[in-house]
Amino acid sequence: MAPKHFPFLDLPAELRSAILTELLVSNSSIILHDSTFFSRPLSSPSSFLNVFLVNMQMYQEASAIFYSQNRFTLNAHSHRLPVHLTSRGGFLSEEGQDARRRIRNLTLYLTRVGGEFERVLGPALSDMVLNGSLRALGLRLGPPSGLGTSRAPDPDMVQRPPFQALLRLLADPYLETVELSAWKVHLSLFCPFHRKGSPSVESIDDQGLAILRNNPSWVELDWRGMVEVYGMGEKIVRIGERRY
Repeated sequence: MAPKHFPFLDLPAELRSAILTELLVSNSSIILHDSTFFSRPLSSPSSFLNVFLVNMQMYQEASAIFYSQNRFTLNAHSHRLPVHLTSRGGFLSEEGQDARRRIRNLTLYLTRVGGEFERVLGPALSDMVLNGSLRALGLRLGPPSGLGTSRAPDPDMVQRPPFQALLRLLADPYLETVELSAWKVHLSLFCPFHRKGSPSVESIDDQGLAILRNNPSWVELDWRGMVEVYGMGEKIVRIGERRY
C-alpha cells in the first residue's frame, strides 16, 4: 500500500504562497557569510533546500518567496574575500549570479573599500540592482582596516576608485532604500556626515580616527551628502521619481 501524502500542489496558489511564506521567511537575516560579527548563522539553509528540491514547480514558487521576502547579510569583515564566495558555485561566482539577482534586501558589512570591492563586490552588487531585484541596500563600514596595526588608515580613500565605485552604487536610482553606517571608531572625515541625532564625537586620535565612547556601535551617515561632496564622474540616471 502506497504511503499517503498531502496534495500540497493541488491547493490554490494563494494558499500555497501563504504556507510557503510561513515556512521560508525568517524573522532574522539570512547570513551569506560570517567572519567576525556573528557567532553562527541565524537561520539554517537546510530546511529551505529540502523544500527547493521537491520538484521544479515547488522550487520556482518557494525560491521566489525565499529570495524576495527574506533579508540577507554578507559579512565581509576580513582582509580578503573567502575563496568559497568567489569559487565555482559560490555566491559571488558566475554560477551564483541567478541566485544573487533574486535577492531584494541585502546588508553588507565591510572593513575596507579596496581593490576587491572595485573588482568583485561592487560589480556584483551593481548587477544585482540593474539586472536583478536588489532594491534595499544597507552598508556598514568598519572598523577601519588599520585599526590595531601600525599602518594608519588612508584619509584619501574617498578619492580613490574603489570608494568612488561605492558612492556610485549608493546613488543608483534603482535602489529604493539605502542606509550607510560607520563603526563607532571611524575616519574623522566621516564626522561631518553623521545623521542628525547621531552622538557627537568625543575625541580624534593622532591617526585621524574619531572615537565615540559609551554610544551605540554604529553611527548612521548621510550618504547623499557624501555623494554630493566626494562623488566624481558620471551617475546613473533613472527617468521618474526616486523614492527615499
